[in-house]
Amino acid sequence: MKAAMTPTRWGMAAVLLASGLMVWWQQDEAAQEQARAAEQAARAAAASQPAEPGNALRDLFGAVDQPLPRGPKASEPGHEHAAHDHSHDNPWQMAGASTEAADALSPQGELSAEDKAINENLRRLGYQIHERYYQMPLTQLRQAAAAKDVQALTHLAERYLFALDGKPQDPEHEPGFPYREAARTALTEAYLRGNLHAAAMISETYLLEKRPLDAAAWNLIARRSGDELSADWFVRTQDYQQLGEATRQEAAQKAEALWAQLEQSRKKSSGTG
Repeated sequence: MKAAMTPTRWGMAAVLLASGLMVWWQQDEAAQEQARAAEQAARAAAASQPAEPGNALRDLFGAVDQPLPRGPKASEPGHEHAAHDHSHDNPWQMAGASTEAADALSPQGELSAEDKAINENLRRLGYQIHERYYQMPLTQLRQAAAAKDVQALTHLAERYLFALDGKPQDPEHEPGFPYREAARTALTEAYLRGNLHAAAMISETYLLEKRPLDAAAWNLIARRSGDELSADWFVRTQDYQQLGEATRQEAAQKAEALWAQLEQSRKKSSGTG
C-alpha cells in the first residue's frame, strides 16, 4: 500500500520543482539514458528525509533524468490532467502536486484539510500545467502562447530550456534561435497573466547563467508575489549565500525597479495604464 501524501511531501514536491530547472540544465545528453533502475531507491531515500534544498535534491533529480517526455497518452484513463505523481519519469510531473495524484496515493482516497490548502496554494501559484500542452507540437504550442494562453507560455519556456536549447539533434531545434531569452520573455508574459511561479523560474534561469544579481532580484519578485516555497529554496543555495551585503542591496533595488516595470506592464495589458 502506498503512503499518503503528507504536507512534508507536498512541500518537497514544490521545492523539487523550484530546483528542476537547475538539474535539467546540468544534465548532458549521455546521462539522460541512465539511472532508471535507481529511481525507486532515490525516491525511497528522499521520502525518508526532510525536504532540504541543495545537492541532495539535485542528486534526486539526476536519478530520474530522462529525455523530454510527451506525457501520458491523452486517451489513457486518469490522465485528463498532468497528475505529477512519482510514478512518471517526467520531472515536471514529479514536482507538481495535484488532487488527482494525492487521491491515487492516499489509502483513504481523501486529502486532509491541510493538504488541500497546500495543494490549492500550489495551483494558485501556477505550479501545474494541463496534460494537453505536453502533447502539442512546437508550432501549435507557439500559436497558443501567441494567443496569451498562460499555461502554453509557461510550457513553451520549459520546452525551450529543457528540450531545444543546446540540443541541435532535436528535429525542432532552430540554429541561432535565442532560446533562453525567448523563454524568459514567455515566462514574463505568463507572470503578468497570473502564473506567479514564473518569477521564480526566471530567477533560476539567471542562476544557471551565473548571474546572481538578476537571479536574486527575480527571487525577490517571486517572494513578493507569494511564491515563498521557491523563494525560500533560493536563499538557501550556495550561490545566494556567497552574495555580499552590497550585492544583496543592489538586488533589492533592482527588484523594486522590476516590480514597477511589471506593474506598469500589467496596467497596460489590462487597459488601465
